[in-house]
Amino acid sequence: MSKLAIHGGPKAKPTPYHLPNRYGEEDLALLKEVIDSGKLMGPGGKVREFEEAIAMAYGARHVVMVTSGTAALHTALAALGVAEGDEVITTPMTDIGTVAAILALHAVPVFADIDLATRLISPESARARITDRTKVVITVHMAGLPCDMDGFMALSRETDVKILEDCAQGHGGKYKGRFLGTIGHAAGFSMNESKQITTGDGGYVVTADDKVAWVANLFRDKTYIRDGSVGRGGQPIPFAALNYRPTCLQAAVGIAQLHKLADLVARRDTIVQRYYTELSDLKDLNFPKIVDGGEASWWPLPARYTGQEPTRDELVKALQAEGVPISTGMSPANNTLRTEMIRKKKYYPLTDEIPGFWRDTVYDPDSCPNVDDLQETVMRLPVDQRYTDEDVDQTIAAFRKVWGHYFGK
Repeated sequence: MSKLAIHGGPKAKPTPYHLPNRYGEEDLALLKEVIDSGKLMGPGGKVREFEEAIAMAYGARHVVMVTSGTAALHTALAALGVAEGDEVITTPMTDIGTVAAILALHAVPVFADIDLATRLISPESARARITDRTKVVITVHMAGLPCDMDGFMALSRETDVKILEDCAQGHGGKYKGRFLGTIGHAAGFSMNESKQITTGDGGYVVTADDKVAWVANLFRDKTYIRDGSVGRGGQPIPFAALNYRPTCLQAAVGIAQLHKLADLVARRDTIVQRYYTELSDLKDLNFPKIVDGGEASWWPLPARYTGQEPTRDELVKALQAEGVPISTGMSPANNTLRTEMIRKKKYYPLTDEIPGFWRDTVYDPDSCPNVDDLQETVMRLPVDQRYTDEDVDQTIAAFRKVWGHYFGK
């Protein structure tokens, strides 16, 4: 066994990971179509083409493209009827955009714990948080792992609470043969540059409900009616809404990216299956359980190190020295319950005044212990469809080398 790189030995991953440009000739050709058309503004043109392409690919009834994943969740929550004082349940282990979308409607975020085995929001924990004020549960398909959608849809039928799928990291994932995002009452997707499909930034709402789609279409465009039925000066402006219109340039790139999605998901799955097969015997290294019928679309793979000596962070430093980009956070904020925004109910940037809808809410920072446990033990293995077999070989070799040093095998 060679000396660890952190102790001066040779790196197990001596060369950079293979990461060629994600954008190519098709993206350029479709962008040129937009430029040549002279129409860069949505929601028509290439934006409509993108929406139709996503709908066809996913078997979805309606798709509404917006400017970000946060905008998609905000739009979807508004279209599901969330209003001031309503409660929306989600997990504190998510991008802050999930929570921001709730607060933007003056609704109250309520936090349910995760299942440590799946790494995902627990239907049982969500059920325990439901009150007569609960309007929506947001199921976050974190890291491309499918939530237990049967459990959540059963919960919805029993309580009339709507289910919103947060698919920011779940493009192309499936649950019992259906694409993530087509199971709940609505879904929000992100397309920033880290996601499986990217337009640099962007997002979209998916729903099978005609009314939800109608409201979402209005909400993303300041409620303007653009079908020619209303003349200038005659817009009814039926409710307050924002400008979340995407551009046709974003949509053009999105169409090209969608064409790569199936191969991308398949390649990521091949890489992850090698990790499961070739690293599952390593002491105290635990991989996520996939729910029955789930097919993950795989973001970085959230393994857990459950040992005590060496520490998780010592192993991470050793792996990073070997050339492997291991990270330890499931999201930019480990646990939203422990952020300043939630602890102080800090809504406004320049005043500590708490808005009325939030004033009486009390949060227990220790109420989701499984989230804390995961964040303290997680080691995110790198996954990218552009990796070569050599990249994967060397990643696996680095893990076995580090484990061999510390555990003798």
